[in-house]
Amino acid sequence: MKKIVLSLFVASSFFQSCSNDDDAVNPDLTSGLEVSDFIDVTNFSRDNTGTYINNYSTLFVRDNSSTVSFGGQTTRLKQAVEIGGNLKSSSVSSNDIQVKFEGIDGTSTGFDDASLNETTKILRSKTSASIGLFGSNKNESGQGKMNVEAVDAFIVGHDAVVADWSTPAAAGQAGTFLDADGSTRYVDAKGFELDQLFTKSLMGALAYDQAVNHYLNRLDNENGDDANGTKDYRKFNDEGKIAEGKDYTTMEHHWDEAFGYVYGNITKENLLYKYLDNVDGLAKFSGTEKDIFEAFVKGRIAIVDKDYTTRDAQIAILREKLGLVIAVRAVHYLGGGAKILDDQTKNTEDAFHDLCEGYGFVNSLRYVVNANGSKYFTDAEVDAFIATLNAGSGLWDVTSTELRNMADDIAAKGVGGLSWTFEDVVN
Repeated sequence: MKKIVLSLFVASSFFQSCSNDDDAVNPDLTSGLEVSDFIDVTNFSRDNTGTYINNYSTLFVRDNSSTVSFGGQTTRLKQAVEIGGNLKSSSVSSNDIQVKFEGIDGTSTGFDDASLNETTKILRSKTSASIGLFGSNKNESGQGKMNVEAVDAFIVGHDAVVADWSTPAAAGQAGTFLDADGSTRYVDAKGFELDQLFTKSLMGALAYDQAVNHYLNRLDNENGDDANGTKDYRKFNDEGKIAEGKDYTTMEHHWDEAFGYVYGNITKENLLYKYLDNVDGLAKFSGTEKDIFEAFVKGRIAIVDKDYTTRDAQIAILREKLGLVIAVRAVHYLGGGAKILDDQTKNTEDAFHDLCEGYGFVNSLRYVVNANGSKYFTDAEVDAFIATLNAGSGLWDVTSTELRNMADDIAAKGVGGLSWTFEDVVN
């Protein structure tokens, strides 16, 4: 493994917190690292053991201390997992779940996992709240506010599902049913599993939006569009200034926070990470998972080397490839639901689980941008898709033709910078 070439001053010990102000100055650092130091570039496979992620976390060092920190992202991903589990339980109220989602007085509270409490990491504050799409108001007004309130509604609706927990589900009637794979499902009056709507919506509203539209838009300066004397992160990175009390420059840290929203909690319940290999396993999209990890590594090396042309090329890749994961899974679930509805041996409700996952991925499309940072889908387009799924009695009424049309429309956008079709995803 290649050694990092160091010519550094004093840096402090490694912390998992965030800072925006660069203070201490370190002389230039040249990474001396290559992608092959992090991954097996010739035989790349899914990192279920965390080896590649550990390499990322330990190989970037300054005075023998790691310069990588994304603990806040790990915390929020774990919070999302617990809330998703609560939305499948009859023993937790909507109010208690909402407290977990939005905290109290800026402090996280109420989680069964005590490590998620008493922090400043609040899930709702980072939902539909990127500087890139929503500006400094984030989710406090405008479209960002509308989006996060839609997520609130999934939580609020949980009490009505619990009230009819053992009632047989039907059109207009919340309740339960046993689907074709033997799983017990709990749905609202329109057939929606609220845990799926919540969790899959966070694929875009939290993981993608924060990684791509927020932190990768705040590498050069605080607001993503204007540099000034106190928040000029590119200037600080060029000078080797590290954030006060930390071991990293702010540009390095913001890149790592983006990384953390994808790789901060590699469990089966994780958000985007969970689906990277599903997309990678399709012939049309083979190599996607490797492309994403490589882009994060190359971009981080480029930041250390002050090579902003290479860094920006990796940002373009991450915008496209992470968006591709969301779009492909939206088509996958809509198409899967359509196939079940067309199968005369299946019940209508056998399609619901796929369609609930699809709903969340479709909702996530409103955050997906192309290589240049422009949105692939307008909010009006996504709202129209959602309206089709919500119309009448919801999933009890939606038709396979409507689902297939939506899937075709999504595929036709060419998310990922590729030309692909429904047939590349669903067979």
